Amino acid sequence: MNAKTNFPAISRQVTALVLSGSTKHAEEAINDTAEQFGDLAVVAVLDTLEPQVAAMHLSSFDGGKLSLATLLISPKAWAESLAFFAATWGEDMIEDEPEVLTESLFAHIHGVIFSSDDAQRRTRLIHEALSTDWGTTAFAVLFSTATHEIIELANDIHTRGAHNSGHTSSDHDVIPLALEIARSDTDAWDRVLFEIFPDWQPGENQLRARSEEGDDDEHHHEYALARTTHDLLLRLRKQVPGKSARAPKKNARPSLGEDIFA
Repeated sequence: MNAKTNFPAISRQVTALVLSGSTKHAEEAINDTAEQFGDLAVVAVLDTLEPQVAAMHLSSFDGGKLSLATLLISPKAWAESLAFFAATWGEDMIEDEPEVLTESLFAHIHGVIFSSDDAQRRTRLIHEALSTDWGTTAFAVLFSTATHEIIELANDIHTRGAHNSGHTSSDHDVIPLALEIARSDTDAWDRVLFEIFPDWQPGENQLRARSEEGDDDEHHHEYALARTTHDLLLRLRKQVPGKSARAPKKNARPSLGEDIFA
């Protein structure tokens, strides 16, 4: 029997297991599919899952490295599923546990992108995710936890180029991820910066983290102030689609030329 004839049944089985909360058994079904039909069969099955189901399954693995689905999901399917990662967040959770939510999001994104040593796969994952509004916001959430370091890195990248940069005054966990984006997709890097600093006008003002002293209003015309992690978490929650995100809308964030920091 052609393996493809089994894919719909396997997809329905995995979906039912995920929706019932049995992610362990869903992963076992995915592993069995790989053993019987090969890795490409798993890719095909994952591509047929509704993105909200894929999001539920992948988000149950901290860092994702214990999940075969994490290793094999296609970049497009992952980008679509990322739209639903924040679906279970309530405003109270965002208000009371922003660090917990951000850590969970970081574990997921970092786990998927660095789940293998395949540089081409990492590039495709980044490109697909950051071609969507929700993906751009999700990455911005992570970088907002280290705004000073991101500004330092952005300036270094402008001065020396992405492939010659990487040293900052901090060893924050988001820096390798930020570098991976800047080195693999410069347009995506620009979009993330604009998401964090929505009022940025290259050549007119400078990037700046929000002041803990609350004197930001005194310099509003000189600086592009960063959105807070809390604000970005709210933005990400509001971007969760009301239905399947099978056809993610490409965002219209501006892409800059070579004078990005001129």
